[in-house]
Amino acid sequence: MSGAQRDILIVDDDRQVREVLHQIFLGAGYNCLLANDGREGVEVFRSARPPLIVTDLKMPVMTGIELLRTVRAADQDAAVIVLTGAADVKTAIDSLKLGAYDFIMKPVNVDELLIAAERALERRQLLIERREYQELLERRVVEATRDLASAYRQLQDTYRSTLEALGSALDTRDVGTEAHSRRVHGYTLATAREHGMPETELTDLAHGVLLHDIGKIGIPDAILLKPGALTEEEWRIMRRHPEIGKALIEKIPFLRGAVPIVWAHHEKWDGSGYPRGLRGEEIPLGARIFMVVDAFDAMTFDRPYSKAKPFDLAKAEIERCAGTHFDPAVVESFFRVPEPLLEEIRRHSVEP
Repeated sequence: MSGAQRDILIVDDDRQVREVLHQIFLGAGYNCLLANDGREGVEVFRSARPPLIVTDLKMPVMTGIELLRTVRAADQDAAVIVLTGAADVKTAIDSLKLGAYDFIMKPVNVDELLIAAERALERRQLLIERREYQELLERRVVEATRDLASAYRQLQDTYRSTLEALGSALDTRDVGTEAHSRRVHGYTLATAREHGMPETELTDLAHGVLLHDIGKIGIPDAILLKPGALTEEEWRIMRRHPEIGKALIEKIPFLRGAVPIVWAHHEKWDGSGYPRGLRGEEIPLGARIFMVVDAFDAMTFDRPYSKAKPFDLAKAEIERCAGTHFDPAVVESFFRVPEPLLEEIRRHSVEP
């Protein structure tokens, strides 16, 4: 125990025994504190907090067992050795259950007593070090968890910023659709919440909305930017963009949840859409929501080929197409989104 505290409290009502113990531990290099009974021992302990206590069991005023209970309640690491006669062995054994390190039979063997004292202090030190190590580990786990959560949030922010930038780049490539992805992103999330879609599914939904037209990367500019009507062959090529988009993002693990929207956002409730001709609830819910808000945005924002309609006229057209192009239940959810919120989303989409 070199370098460790070696204070010891000796508690015994027999002055002669107390003095013998004093000399034994003094000779072994301990700094000794003395008490005549259990109550005085408690007072000395509370004042000096020695790491080791050697106490008799049978004492007036307060017994060694009562002393043990009080000391262990105040300091769970306190090392206590009890001294007992043959008649009190059962009581001494009971003291172990209360936290005593060991008991020594009287008359004491000096070597046995000193070995027990050294081991008691070593055990006490190990317990303290183990608890401190456990606390250190717990702190590090908390810090690592906090750092991991922060890194994950930063990664998510980076993903979102990258996808928003990519969505905006796609918008600017398609004439007349600048900020379209930002608007339909806001409209879609608002409608999804009105429809009762779980929050845990909204991230995939948002990814799908921002990337819904990513397949247009594979469409030639001569077709994508053509000012007039497309030929039948050009429409056949244009209609490949959902398949191209699916092929692009399904290989990226964190974007696989966006595939249903990218692949199905041109399907129609009555089965007349493309690329697979899905009908009704065969169409993924995210795609059904997107179809409604996409049509709303197309009608309420100026395009080279059409002037923006007021919100009420656009909603009337959407209502007319409920049951053919659109899921009627999703249309109802979209109509429950407050118009001031739609206006705010629209305004923010064109802000720098």
